[in-house]
Amino acid sequence: MKIKPRSHSHIRAGFTLIELLVVITIIAILASLVTAQANRLMADGRKLQVQTVIKDLRVAITSYQVDYNRWPVNSSLLAGAASGQDIQALPTDENSGIVGALTTLTSSANAGGGGATTNLNPRDIKFIDLPIAKNGRFGLVNAQPPYKLVDLWGTPYYVLLDTNGDKQVANPDLNNADPKISSNPISPPPKMLPLEIAIYSWGQDLQKQTQDDVVSWRSK
Repeated sequence: MKIKPRSHSHIRAGFTLIELLVVITIIAILASLVTAQANRLMADGRKLQVQTVIKDLRVAITSYQVDYNRWPVNSSLLAGAASGQDIQALPTDENSGIVGALTTLTSSANAGGGGATTNLNPRDIKFIDLPIAKNGRFGLVNAQPPYKLVDLWGTPYYVLLDTNGDKQVANPDLNNADPKISSNPISPPPKMLPLEIAIYSWGQDLQKQTQDDVVSWRSK
């Protein structure tokens, strides 16, 4: 009597519980990696958008300085330059006059303290194009002048200017909360930046002088 060999068609098909758990675990790990990568790419994209505005601001301020032989700032805020020191970083808010001077959206800007006005751009030269903010983010805020320029997280940009004429400005990195920046033993930050204009954003954490600040003087 011949015994027929068992057909392969009778071999049990399907997965065991352990096999299913392994597959699910692998899928979960891959999903987390993809999500992390996507979040990083989105964060890098937002940072690039802000860096683009910072570069445009820097070019616009330089062009203004060349045309008018002065900084696009209300004269009342330049008083600190008389002492031989650069003035403090100026926000691109309603009081500094920077935004109105560069855009020609208004020929007068609030000089602050008393309601006086000063014409910062009498020739109405348009030095920069800026978008209108949506929900108070990334663009010009206020329905009428004086305007404020904010970043993607709703805070103003900050502008350091060489108002004492020594071709350098103080380096904010010296006070950065991240020791990798402020106390880097390999490449320590210089006390002064060899720049006439430096601009930065507080970044997503909304805190000044932290690791995620978006700045004009370093690549990261």
